[in-house]
Amino acid sequence: MPVETSVIIRTKNEEKWLGVVLDMLFRQTYKNFEVILVDSGSRDRTLEIGRKFPVKIFEIPQEKFSYPYALNYGIEKSEAEKFVVIISGHSIPISDTWLECGIKNFTKYDKLMGVYGFTRAMPGAGLCDKFFDFIWSLPRFAWHVFGREAKFVVLKNRMGVMGFTNAIVRKDLWEKRNFNEDYGQGGEDKDWADYWFRRGCIAVLDEKFTVRHSHNLGLAGWYRQFKHWKSISNPQPFKPLFFRRDPAHKS
Repeated sequence: MPVETSVIIRTKNEEKWLGVVLDMLFRQTYKNFEVILVDSGSRDRTLEIGRKFPVKIFEIPQEKFSYPYALNYGIEKSEAEKFVVIISGHSIPISDTWLECGIKNFTKYDKLMGVYGFTRAMPGAGLCDKFFDFIWSLPRFAWHVFGREAKFVVLKNRMGVMGFTNAIVRKDLWEKRNFNEDYGQGGEDKDWADYWFRRGCIAVLDEKFTVRHSHNLGLAGWYRQFKHWKSISNPQPFKPLFFRRDPAHKS
């Protein structure tokens, strides 16, 4: 049977959560997918853990790594005919219907470029992560007060839209426009979404496509993280950031 969906995970030193992430992926009710790890020089047990699961592993040199390059490389190696799912090695799907719910959106909306989800704090997350989790959960809470599903049709770009912490994109749109490798330091997700918004496409923010994901940066680290997110509105080459434990991940 042809592969409908490819899940791309950029990894570097992800031994803490990767096994949990992969276990949740292979428990999904939706089954027609492959998983591809693009690793850029892990020195821990990341690759050992990955090899315990039926995944494809591709290794790229650290010096060639950038956020969009790793994704483009992984997608080029993929067999998916329709969809590409992008998550980090420390983004844990909240349910075994996570992928099924995300994919279903493509049958409901015309001109849909992709789907993305909310994030919730990881187990054992720090106080700052829990605080921001509370702030970002307010839109979901407000909708549930009125008995509504927290699903939003997004018509224009802004920070966080189609963020590649957890997102699904149409492969045919990626084939027409790969992720822009000028955004080596990050921001390729926002740039790609903006391109398709300007051509009349929409995105969907779906609560059922939520993942658990934390930065564990502390207050000072969060301040630097927000400054970084603001800075990547403009293209810039990749460089490791001193406040980030694993330089292969911006989120």
